[in-house]
Amino acid sequence: MKTAGATRTQTIVMAVFAFSCFGLLLFLWISFGGTIPLKPKGYRVQIAFPEATTLAAQADVRVAGVSIGKVAKLERDPAGNKTLATLQLERAYAPLHKDAKAILRQKTLLGETYVELTLGHKGTPAIPEGGKLANARVEKTVELDEVLALFPKKTRADFRRWMANSSQAIQGRGQDLNDAIGNLSTFAQSGSGLLETLDRRRDSLKALVNQTGTTFAAITRDENGLRAFIADTSKWFKATASEKEALAQSIQIFPTFLKESRATLSRVEKFSVDTKPLVDDLGPVARDLKPTLADLRAASPDLQTAFRALPALTAQSKTGLPAMSRVLRGLTPVLDATGPFLSQLNPVLSWLQLNQGTVANFISGPGAALQGKTQTNNKESNGHVLPQLIVAGSQTMITPTRSADNRGNTYLDPQSLNADGFKRGYNILSNWDCKTAGGDHKAAPKDPGCFVQAPFDFQGKQERFPHVLASDFKGSTK
Repeated sequence: MKTAGATRTQTIVMAVFAFSCFGLLLFLWISFGGTIPLKPKGYRVQIAFPEATTLAAQADVRVAGVSIGKVAKLERDPAGNKTLATLQLERAYAPLHKDAKAILRQKTLLGETYVELTLGHKGTPAIPEGGKLANARVEKTVELDEVLALFPKKTRADFRRWMANSSQAIQGRGQDLNDAIGNLSTFAQSGSGLLETLDRRRDSLKALVNQTGTTFAAITRDENGLRAFIADTSKWFKATASEKEALAQSIQIFPTFLKESRATLSRVEKFSVDTKPLVDDLGPVARDLKPTLADLRAASPDLQTAFRALPALTAQSKTGLPAMSRVLRGLTPVLDATGPFLSQLNPVLSWLQLNQGTVANFISGPGAALQGKTQTNNKESNGHVLPQLIVAGSQTMITPTRSADNRGNTYLDPQSLNADGFKRGYNILSNWDCKTAGGDHKAAPKDPGCFVQAPFDFQGKQERFPHVLASDFKGSTK
């Protein structure tokens, strides 16, 4: 058998493996509360606690919830019936001052105890290394039974009775209780959304509870009615049980109903998308229809009265309508005779409508002309004068030709008096023709413009001067 010593690489690997195992064990030792071997000791101080049966070595020492050290040692206090605890604090929180306070507290209901400290004020003397905090600065530990002692005797008796009943309720079901407590965190997280919603709607929840109480009060107020309701409910369930086959068939076809309903809803959704443009277009119509509906609502009382009177009108029309029919048949010869008269009258009325301005001036002109008066001593005169305007020129007398300045138009368009020619820059009324003026042109210095009068509507025709003709009258008589 051939043997050889370990190589350098193997030695390094074994050393690394040994140190890693040692480090892992040291980590586990520290995690479970052990101290680091050969670690330098921190600042130590002693405190005597009167009730420290649940305090253990390596328990936490905390200030405002922050861990600042450990309980290094527990022993009986030689000066009295107390537990003398030696606390080892981190150097960052040392030293402890003489006005500091200490108390034992529990992390959980299972009794895991730790030391709660206040470091004291920096202006007070410090406790030296290995010194002891005065017993007066140690607060009395408050146990759970001492808290219960604050309640009245009846409350404590009820609590004992509740605990005894609870023990009977969970007897043999410890595993279920443990599972429930283990799932309590998940349940709380899942129920947080529900509780937040209930908190936001607390007013509605309060109203629901109040109304529920009112409902139950009303139900219990009429016990006979409640008994009858329960009896009827029992009959309903019996009837449902007797029709169980039909009910089962309904339940069986319910999935088909849901499938068809889903298809119908899909079609309705597609229809709604296609109908949206139409609904949007109907928006302005609906807004415009609002005043009409408002007026219809205001007129509805009158319409209601009219509709109520319709039966009486219908009854009277049975005799009134035949009589009116006879009257109309008798008027037929009269209406036929008015045709020739109206065919001659209608053109006259059309001409008067066309020249309504001129006719109005003709009617009002004589009165305005006769308003002129003069001062005279002639006793034979009534003092009134008639103004006259005479235009004289080369074309006053009858001549075989028209001069260039002769722009007369005997058949003026009645609408030409609105001075449209002046607005357009011709500075003259419309003319019959512009041949003598050299054609159609706008006004120039010492030369008024000239434009030809366009045809205008009269009796349904475009004419430059009106031809008053009899209207056609077409009718039939029997």
